[in-house]
Amino acid sequence: MVTIFSLIALVFTLAGALLVIKYGGLNRRFLAWSLAFSSGVLVSVAFMDVLPGGTSIDPGQTFTGCLAALLVIFLVESLTMAHSCQEAVEEDDCHVHSLGTVAFIALSLHALTDGLSLAVGAKTGGVLGLNIALGVILHKFSGGVALASLLLRSGRDRRHTFWMSLFFALMTPIGAFAAAPLLSGIHPSTMALMLGISGGSFVYIAMADILPELHRQNDKFARLVYPFGYLVVYVIKKLGAE
Repeated sequence: MVTIFSLIALVFTLAGALLVIKYGGLNRRFLAWSLAFSSGVLVSVAFMDVLPGGTSIDPGQTFTGCLAALLVIFLVESLTMAHSCQEAVEEDDCHVHSLGTVAFIALSLHALTDGLSLAVGAKTGGVLGLNIALGVILHKFSGGVALASLLLRSGRDRRHTFWMSLFFALMTPIGAFAAAPLLSGIHPSTMALMLGISGGSFVYIAMADILPELHRQNDKFARLVYPFGYLVVYVIKKLGAE
């Protein structure tokens, strides 16, 4: 399952990047809708599946992992000024072009943590594992869009942007394959910690990265697409329980 999840995540990341590289950008309304749906999935996966799954094992470790993820991602984004969605949805030119390389490194490091989440999902299995993978995979598309947009706006040519985007896309499978052996025979409390980290990262990405930017868009339909992400996760849960 790690291989399948990783390949799908890689394809979604490259799909977002290649659309930007080929066409110079995406329809911003379509992008806003896809981001709204992704954020709905991320939040609902965190609160319906990942965090409850962790607390059923060890509540203390789960919320320790959650708080750690929130803190680490906040510090990384604050120190690098790398915002995962801002570059993709804003109309104005970026004012931090000189930080393109730093942002690329920061986003790539975050992609490694996405790989950890995929490995945790594969290890967990069942509906919980599927929903963890779904949360990671869906937001990889917007990550590819964001990085490619940033790199092109910072003056890099399309060829250079493609290779950097490919490296970025490979970080998630690398993280997943590196983490998978470490999760073999893992202690339950450590698994609870890992689930907390995954849940915390999902909440941060949705609430701090995606939704604030969507609030700046005057798109009423996006408000309906966001809860649709909730519905998809709920349906998957119900079907898996039957």
